Parts: sequence; C-alpha cells; structure tokens
Amino acid sequence: MSEKRALRQVVLDTETTGMRIEDGNRLIEIGCVELVNRHLTKKVFHVRINPQREVEEDAAKVHGMTWAQLQKEPLFEEVVDDFLMFIQDAELIIHNAEFDLGYLNMELGRLGRGVIADYTVGVIDTLKMAQSARPGQRNNLDVLCSVFGIDTSKRTLHGAHIDAELLAQVYLALTRGQESLDITTVDMASLPPMPDVSSLRVLYATEDELQSHESTLAAIDKESKGKLVWKSLDVQA
Repeated sequence: MSEKRALRQVVLDTETTGMRIEDGNRLIEIGCVELVNRHLTKKVFHVRINPQREVEEDAAKVHGMTWAQLQKEPLFEEVVDDFLMFIQDAELIIHNAEFDLGYLNMELGRLGRGVIADYTVGVIDTLKMAQSARPGQRNNLDVLCSVFGIDTSKRTLHGAHIDAELLAQVYLALTRGQESLDITTVDMASLPPMPDVSSLRVLYATEDELQSHESTLAAIDKESKGKLVWKSLDVQA
C-alpha cells in the first residue's frame, strides 16, 4: 500500500504598478508561503521586481513602492525560474485569483513561458470561498482577518509577503472542519479565538416539554425493542 502523498499548497499574493493590465501595468512583487498538510512550513518565496515603468500614484499609496525604489531590483525574467520551481506541482491559494493570475500569466506570456496552470495542480480562490460563506458581506483580506481574529499589527501597508502569510491563516480558518477529524493534527495556533458566550441566556425545558420528551423516547424505545441509544447514554451519565 503506497503512502498518502503530502498535500502541498502555496499561498500567493502579488503587488503591481496599477490595477489594469490593459494600461501596461506590471508586477512589482511576489510573495509565497508554503503549506504542507495544512501546516505552515518555513519555506518562503519573496521577491521584488523592476517593472521597467512608473508606479501609478494610487497603487503606490496602497503598497508604498515607487519605481525609484524598484529600479535596482531584478527583472521578472531573472527570477522566473526560481518562482516556477517554488510553485511547481503545488495547489495555489490566492485571494481574488483572477487579478493575480492575470498579471502572472501576462508576465509569463511576455517570455513565452506558458501560463500558471502549466506548472500547478489547481487554484483555490479564497475570495469566492468567503463570498459563499458570507454572502452579501465585504470579504477583503482586512475584513476576513478581523472576522477570524487574525493579528494584523505587523502590517502597515499592503505587501505580497505579509499578505500571503495573513491569507494562509484566513484560508485555514475558512476551511476549518473540512480536514480530518483527528484533532491531534490541528495547528491550534492557526485557529481564531473562541467567542465570548458568557452573556448568552440559557433557556431550560418546561415540565410539559420534559414530559413530552420522555413520552417520545418511550415510544421509540418500544418500537426499537429496547435498543434506544439515548436511554443507555442517560444511564451511563
């Protein structure tokens, strides 16, 4: 019997010179962190890139990077091999994947290197996951970190590396309960804090409700010929 293959995932984020590819914008930063069997490893890929063009003012306000700061960084063609090696055969986890994949595929296309799908086994879009779990609500990374109690104190501006680390925690929180029921494999540090339930009201069953419940159990017990599980559990308790 062959051993179960480890699930390798790469949580990925990018920063760009602007929002619209059609305006000639380029990648300026890629940040990736690795998850293996839902545990963060210490493997990281992080690089800043010379976009060979100006950074739009609105984008610079978000991530704090200008072309003057990036001109000494490597070109995408100089880092592409290391990047592709890092994501090879992994499942990608991206928030609003259409945006990041659009830029990554554009940069790969400029070099004739195909598309991201040629190197990975699939993509999970955490934005779509969050929209499904929280329909009609805001689901950007900041909001989701707040919802799940994830510490963002180290993040003053958007950055591909720090955002990938935060997204990894958001993904683990969003998918909690979808993995094995073996709680010994759960990374407790990655889980959001339990809510405060001290102020919740406790409503106890009335006497009539208790009698009705007992009557129902008696009927089930009779129908099952004395095999009522709840009855045996009450005795054990």
